[in-house]
Amino acid sequence: MTDRGTLMIRAAGALGASWGALLLARGDAGWRAVEHRKPSRGEGFVVDVLGVRHLAQGLAELIVPQRCRPLWIFVDLTHAASMVVLALVNPDRRRVASISAGAALTCATVMLAAKRVSGASPS
Repeated sequence: MTDRGTLMIRAAGALGASWGALLLARGDAGWRAVEHRKPSRGEGFVVDVLGVRHLAQGLAELIVPQRCRPLWIFVDLTHAASMVVLALVNPDRRRVASISAGAALTCATVMLAAKRVSGASPS
């Protein structure tokens, strides 16, 4: 039987993989909708890298939901912190950085909640 924490991680994985696929497929359009301008070549590259990261992490969360949970929490919290810093120091990217930080923080929060719900150790 699968516990609720594992189900939460798998749901987060499905959403993360979907978010990553969306970034890969429509990242430029998403950027334009948020920032009201076309992304630079470098910005587009970063969107693609984040898309791959979210897709890969989401798939891993679906396949082996409990195995790397501490790593996923660390990656998402680090991502969120870096985006908060970017939003503070670069007004031109504040909106997109805030959205990215929110997505990463949401993922980390779900992982932490899943640990609490399942009562399992973080590894």
